Amino acid sequence: MEYGTRQKICQLVAGIIIADDILDEKEEAFVDRLIKSFGIGDTGRDVIFPLVDRNEAAVQIKRLPQDAQDVALALMIDAACVDAQIAPEEREYLIAIASALGIPETELAKRVAERLGAASKNL
Repeated sequence: MEYGTRQKICQLVAGIIIADDILDEKEEAFVDRLIKSFGIGDTGRDVIFPLVDRNEAAVQIKRLPQDAQDVALALMIDAACVDAQIAPEEREYLIAIASALGIPETELAKRVAERLGAASKNL
């Protein structure tokens, strides 16, 4: 995956994490692990700026290749669930992304429920 695509995915994931204006330690650690695993961590968190809101995220995710869209959505779901709860702002962000990708809310809800179940087991 190209550097620019990896960076864009990190920006989208960071956007959902800060959607509720709360950054807890699990969310912060998630972002740090993501940046490092994507190999773009040499410059710190600056690589995830500018952060994007849900409307801009819905536009930007459609510009990514299909495989990157799938990875981004899965990571956004993971990020939203990392603290074992979904804030209303995070839910709205996910709904905007799913809608942009043509994924029904029922399918999104299923994916989130599955991930929440796994996240609660890791607490």
